[in-house]
Amino acid sequence: MLELRTVTTDEFVQWLRAESRAHGNRLNDDPEALRPHFDLDRSIAIFDQGTIVGGAHSHRVEMSIPGGSAVTAGVANVAVEPTHTRQGLMTRMMHHQIKDIHQRGEPLAALFATESIIYGRFGYGIGSLHERWVIERQHNGYARPYESGGRIAFVDPVDITKELPEVFRRSTIDRPGVFQRPLHQWERDSQAPEHSQGGPGGLFYAAYQEDGNVDGYVTYRITGTTLAVNELMAATKEASAALWRFCFDVDRISSTEALKRPVDDSLPWMLADPRRLQRSSRDGLWVRLIDVSASLELRRYNASDRLVLEVKDQLCPWNDGRFELEGSFEGATCRASSSSPDLTLSVSSLASAYMGAVSFSTLSQAGLVDERTPGALLRADQLFAVQYQPWTPCNF
Repeated sequence: MLELRTVTTDEFVQWLRAESRAHGNRLNDDPEALRPHFDLDRSIAIFDQGTIVGGAHSHRVEMSIPGGSAVTAGVANVAVEPTHTRQGLMTRMMHHQIKDIHQRGEPLAALFATESIIYGRFGYGIGSLHERWVIERQHNGYARPYESGGRIAFVDPVDITKELPEVFRRSTIDRPGVFQRPLHQWERDSQAPEHSQGGPGGLFYAAYQEDGNVDGYVTYRITGTTLAVNELMAATKEASAALWRFCFDVDRISSTEALKRPVDDSLPWMLADPRRLQRSSRDGLWVRLIDVSASLELRRYNASDRLVLEVKDQLCPWNDGRFELEGSFEGATCRASSSSPDLTLSVSSLASAYMGAVSFSTLSQAGLVDERTPGALLRADQLFAVQYQPWTPCNF
């Protein structure tokens, strides 16, 4: 009989090793350095005759949502060892975790999926998307004449904790799907062993300064003749233009690659020849509405309207039903309803629309939303519209 329970202090290292085996990785991090950032009361482990063969964890974090932020269970470390796959362990853990998160009073859960096919069946929907870019040097010119009013200077890795976190915060204001990187992550990045290693491939930090303020930064590495942008954050359009121009113009570089950019990034519209920018998109964050009513009340809306949503949720009976939502710019109320529904959809589809990753009309065209009241799709689109598309530039 397989046992499911939390991990004790003495079992923490064994739990980490089980995850490493499940993903085919070596455990490179010092477990003692990781231990302070894990709440073992939020852990899950599956034991087979006393040996851990699978597990999961969640962190209590803050995630930006349209018009504000919400306490969210950041799900991570989900793994089942190859010896025990296809035996229902993942399903058992996910069901247990969702109920536990609900009991903790946390209205949302979020995760990064190693495989996009897994988590839809547990009620998760795509909450944010991002793009990968590649552009050759001869095609990276701007459409309009460019002149910078600031300067770019390199930042020593040991100093990135001083001003870059505030730039990150300013750059992601009003952007759903963002987790502010905690200080310990900045400190860990600043002390990464690669910064003291010689040879090619090192990570560089450069910041844009204007009028005494740091308004943007870029982290990048060079592999061969390709400059790969790991992260570029700009709090002003001037900083954005200057930092991209800097990356494009580094000597001996034949192409620039960007690994994770928002789908509504301004750069493609700045280019003289945007067709030359090779773009591919993929899912980023996956979101689960643990408590539909509470989640809908936390959000802010782009119009004032009332909708009755019929939500289908096989795992959470408290979510399976009809909800009357009255939303506005100022806030919202949501309560159970017996009225006829305007729209019918699954909890996973609602999660995607909730974040602003997709419109109800698009979901309807995909067969994922049923319009029961004529005109309700357009009204829902307007109600849930966002100024900036959700983006999740870093993990929690």
